[in-house]
Amino acid sequence: MQYHLTTVVERKSQQDQNKSLIREFIDEIFNKHNLSSIEKFVSKGSIKGIPYVSSNNDDEGFKQFVADFFKAFPDWHTTIEHIIAENDLVMVFLRGSGTHKGKFQGFPSTRKSVNIRSAHLYKLKDKKIIRHWGVVDQLNFLKQTGVLLSERVNEEIRDAKMVWIRDYSLK
Repeated sequence: MQYHLTTVVERKSQQDQNKSLIREFIDEIFNKHNLSSIEKFVSKGSIKGIPYVSSNNDDEGFKQFVADFFKAFPDWHTTIEHIIAENDLVMVFLRGSGTHKGKFQGFPSTRKSVNIRSAHLYKLKDKKIIRHWGVVDQLNFLKQTGVLLSERVNEEIRDAKMVWIRDYSLK
């Protein structure tokens, strides 16, 4: 019986450590915009197949995409709404906000504020992210910036939703 309790406590401790790692990752990258910390959190070679990274679809391409995003949204801040851990998986629900102040993906600054939600599942090994799945409310992002749609069209599709689905995995 005591062995079982020790195992449960160790598992909880590991899950707490995993949640702490993801909290630190979110804060360091998406709040402090410290891209040099990516290697601290993400296993080398684990980023592949990101649909919105047009060139260098790898670790460096991901870094460049995030750097471009932060240039366009220099005040970007991410808040963790919920975080859940099970074994080597951590699920996090986020709310991100910022102001579109620079060119992003070919679109000039709109000076509009955005506030979007997303959900992410991270798989960890040896205190590093080795896989990631994410869903981002992309349509709401585009509606709020107004980069693709007129105000009339934005109003017509006010309740529509579209998402990015990403899978960062090992080679």
